[in-house]
Amino acid sequence: MQNDDSPRLSTDNRLHRLSWHQDVELFDASFQGHPFGRHAHDAYAIGVIEQGVGGYLYRGGTELVPAGMLSLINPDEMHDGYAVQGALQYKMLYVGESSMRDILGLAHPQKFHLSAARDHGLQVRQALRIVHAALHGDPKHTRPLGWQLAVDTALTQMLQTVMQHHARNAVRPAGREPEAVRRVRHYLDELALRAGEGRMADDSGGDVTLRTLGQLVNLRPNYLLNVFTRHVGLPPHLYWMGRRITAAKRLLAQGLAIADVGYALGFHDQAHFTRTFKKFTGITPGRLRVH
Repeated sequence: MQNDDSPRLSTDNRLHRLSWHQDVELFDASFQGHPFGRHAHDAYAIGVIEQGVGGYLYRGGTELVPAGMLSLINPDEMHDGYAVQGALQYKMLYVGESSMRDILGLAHPQKFHLSAARDHGLQVRQALRIVHAALHGDPKHTRPLGWQLAVDTALTQMLQTVMQHHARNAVRPAGREPEAVRRVRHYLDELALRAGEGRMADDSGGDVTLRTLGQLVNLRPNYLLNVFTRHVGLPPHLYWMGRRITAAKRLLAQGLAIADVGYALGFHDQAHFTRTFKKFTGITPGRLRVH
């Protein structure tokens, strides 16, 4: 039964729009009651319920979606939205058909055949949390180098899984593209080298996306991601991060301050640099010794 509480939307709700995609948005929301009347989106809506139970009227029936489940709604299909009991917290990704075609290389994206589904491996939850963490906070503050590439990677991998499993879209399998992988590696190596030498140009790393890399080698963004990951063992943003950590070790060995090294290599702050350095090397920057 529908909740009788008065409709109430949290003042902390946020709608984030990705500027480098035509129509991709992330809605981070909490509400109670029945605040949403009948409406439709001109985009695929992919959501994960984080707390509570969501309900909506859709395709002539009532759908209940408990915590941990996915909500999948096709473009231009009418639905409402309410919290079954207490507060409902969820993250919802909206992807327009144009962006779905562009990101996944699909000429004709198919529609979801389910409106609620299991989040196998928690891949959607994890991807949306990565995106939320990258977008959260004051947009005026400098974000870490490569953040758009990390967001693109999480979204692309998640969309491939969801659209294959729940909309029966076939994604082109990764083939052998040694020259493309070599050129992308060289490009990322050069970006890391420039950062390590303090000569990053304004346009040479801050806006790197999967589309940027795909255009470099004339491959679709998701296909390049799959090819690169298959051949290198890491997606491009983690490969690039590893190269920057290698540059960081060289700078630290030269006696530069930890904070200065982190800043030069595009990390958000010293804490972010320290966490990433430890993740790749097993030690904090301060534990590096030169003999």
